[in-house]
Amino acid sequence: MVGVAGRSKACNNCRRRHMKCDLARPACGQCSRSRLQCGGPRDLSIVLYDNQAYGNSSSDERIVGTETREPSAIRAGLTGGPSTSSPLYRLDISHDHVFTTFTRANLFPSTDNIIVASDVSRTITSQCFLALSYTYFGVKHHERDITRRGLRRYGQALALLNDALGKSDLAQSFDVLEAIMTMALIEFLISEREDGWIHHARGLERLFDIRGPEQMTSLPCIMILEKTRPSIIFAAIVLRKPTILAASSWKQQPWALHPERVNAMKVLLDILSDCPELFALRDRIAIEEDNLRKSRSLVDLMGKCVMVLRQLEDWELHSAPAISRVCTEIPSPSTTPCSTDSKGKKTPIWKTVLHYSSPIQSNIVTMYYGSLILVLQFLLGLQKVMGTEHGLHGLQERIYAAGLVICRSVDYHYVQSFGEQGGFFLLFPLRMAHDAVGKSDAAIGIWLKSILEEISVGTRGMWKSAKSLLQVGA
Repeated sequence: MVGVAGRSKACNNCRRRHMKCDLARPACGQCSRSRLQCGGPRDLSIVLYDNQAYGNSSSDERIVGTETREPSAIRAGLTGGPSTSSPLYRLDISHDHVFTTFTRANLFPSTDNIIVASDVSRTITSQCFLALSYTYFGVKHHERDITRRGLRRYGQALALLNDALGKSDLAQSFDVLEAIMTMALIEFLISEREDGWIHHARGLERLFDIRGPEQMTSLPCIMILEKTRPSIIFAAIVLRKPTILAASSWKQQPWALHPERVNAMKVLLDILSDCPELFALRDRIAIEEDNLRKSRSLVDLMGKCVMVLRQLEDWELHSAPAISRVCTEIPSPSTTPCSTDSKGKKTPIWKTVLHYSSPIQSNIVTMYYGSLILVLQFLLGLQKVMGTEHGLHGLQERIYAAGLVICRSVDYHYVQSFGEQGGFFLLFPLRMAHDAVGKSDAAIGIWLKSILEEISVGTRGMWKSAKSLLQVGA
């Protein structure tokens, strides 16, 4: 079975914007005029998979420990290499190597590699990563047999992981931490269940709690913590349960030996980790029967919410990258949602989109505005419950403006090539943007749903969990 990733040779920008590309190198005319980064014309990327080579071999039933060599794993242009006139390359190469190489190249930036000492065991993690690689490759290339192999490996790896969790000497090992992080990625990638990734996130949080922040000060442990903090916090918000990450010890101790890793995103997540407690307190107050006690509790909760909001505003003032410094405005693409006037004329809802100096800056800005929407909406809801009308309109305007910033940032993730990371970091901001502007503006709501659908099916990114994102309550 042959899969051809698009036959048009137009550059990525022109393909996305439905424009005619002049195929000029190194940058086409359309990109030069729009001041976009152009990767030049696309070469055809062909992957051939010989379905007949995969029977019901006994190797499928083995728990992965060694590489399994299968006949005719054929690969051309798998990681963006040059095209060739030869139609097929038949290489006697390990499928494990092909799939793990493909997964590392597309899922994990090279700067994110976790390096541990040679004597640190990663046996369980290796098997979890093989499960991830087979599943990811199969889903991306619509190869059901490979996907099934990946899911079978997932079940085997999960059994090993559960066995390790039952042994006190292994449960707190770095291998188990990294393995759970890998398994959570599989849930994000392939599961449409809204609770799959949540269970993994909460399980990892329990392991963190057992270890304690003082046992998370090594660089590999810090990297695990940094990679998983967002999903742990989001899971706590969805479940309306406080997270241990809100404790000052968890905000400070892990970074004590590596202060150079404290950055704007880290501080922003410190603030966001305080939000789950707000939801937990609100639910507790809702069932309070004593009206006087309920009123006092609402006032206290209002004070806590305002404090979180002040922290966000202070972060924006002192730690956040100024939008004017980290991005430029360019004309909106043809895919921008439009408003229609009384005469039937359509006008783009936003005339320009934001292009950032780096994906890191884009992630920070969109995460901030997603967090701001979350807190402002919480505050708005409290004011309505308490019958406070003062300032409601101002809050609604801030929420809408924050949602538009996120919407105007989406195009940047589409134009640039960030592998799967770009789509992943958009999930929380897109969810909040839908609450902020998608519910009140039908055109924007439809557009946001289409973006999440594209992320879910792999047109941009490959995160099946995006499909149920709007059903996850917050």
